Amino acid sequence: MKKILALVLVLVVVAGCNKEKTYKENLNGTWEVYKYLLRNTDKTTQFKNEHPGYSISFTTDNKFSELLTNPDSTYINGTYSFTDNDEKILLENTYNTFVIDTAGDSIFTARLVKREYTIFNLTKDHVQLRNDTSQLYLDKVDEQ
Repeated sequence: MKKILALVLVLVVVAGCNKEKTYKENLNGTWEVYKYLLRNTDKTTQFKNEHPGYSISFTTDNKFSELLTNPDSTYINGTYSFTDNDEKILLENTYNTFVIDTAGDSIFTARLVKREYTIFNLTKDHVQLRNDTSQLYLDKVDEQ
């Protein structure tokens, strides 16, 4: 009985490692939104108008970059990891804010941004990312 339990435990660990590797391989590349839901209401046209040319790219070494355009182009670079038994993806990036103090000096403050999405229907060319308020349906446009 102990041998069977140990074998099952090993298989679960190996399966978990393979799932993360498969997720990384499938995510690797650049993705574009083809459908966007906000509070279960289709807001795809609004999203595309507000963020023309939006894309997000993932690499197998746990990095991502996001292109936002509204009206200027902004590149967001960060890292990603899998959470909740590889059911969710956590995107983390930092950005700087600044204020001018009374002496006229700029004070920069680094802020950490964390965004978590539940992963659905991940294949080599499609993924759905869902959080509490929105759902992004993405198609892959190229491999990294």
